[in-house]
Amino acid sequence: MSTRPKIRCAACKKRIANHEPDVMLRRLDSESRRYYHTRCTSAALELVTEAPDVWIMSVRHVEELAN
Repeated sequence: MSTRPKIRCAACKKRIANHEPDVMLRRLDSESRRYYHTRCTSAALELVTEAPDVWIMSVRHVEELAN
């Protein structure tokens, strides 16, 4: 399993551990990314519906086969 930098949830500001699934929002026109716990997905959806930008939402699963 590859390591990744320590990331924090954009909604609750708590660290997202490597063994937890997460949701990533990436703006289509830039490299900016926001990470969310799966339990904080409603905050991510709220941002997407309010912002006029185009966002790509992806979910990283813990099991490699699910990705």
